[in-house]
Amino acid sequence: MTSSEKILAGIAEDAGDRAAEIISEAEKKAEEAVNERIAAAEKEALEIAAAAEKAAGLTKKTGESAAALLKRDAALSVKRELIESALKATADSINAYGDKEYFDLLLKLIERNRLDKSGEVILSSGDMSRDISEFKKALGGYSLTLSGETAETGGGFILKYGDIIINCGLEAVIREKRDTLTDTLNRELFG
Repeated sequence: MTSSEKILAGIAEDAGDRAAEIISEAEKKAEEAVNERIAAAEKEALEIAAAAEKAAGLTKKTGESAAALLKRDAALSVKRELIESALKATADSINAYGDKEYFDLLLKLIERNRLDKSGEVILSSGDMSRDISEFKKALGGYSLTLSGETAETGGGFILKYGDIIINCGLEAVIREKRDTLTDTLNRELFG
């Protein structure tokens, strides 16, 4: 397991508690949406099957196959929407952490992504309005300083070493690990 995966596992575990209510609500909405879409797909399947019977046995088989694909596509569409919602909820949940908890998480990300040279950390304007005093002190231990610049990262930060820029914004980290997170969410949400 790579350090990024460990960080993401930690993020997922931390966010899991906060996201449980969101996931429960999302599961209910997903179930309702799936049932609605399945009902619509079943209605369409019956119409396709009736027309196919009139035309020929081969046409009927084709219609049933198309109906099954429509049902599957409808269920997949709802699952995709639910996963997107859960990924956004994860980032939102992390951004809602208290200052100490939030900056402790950022320090873990810094530890995993930093280079062994002097650089600076660029936070979002929203993060700059938090209590950053302890975070700012801790950066010295990594040969980093807090930049006066801000960047809209959706939470997280950007590491800057001269011309080298490492995007550790939450959206970027989640996007980078999207496949892994999606697999995990699929298992958790849909068994």
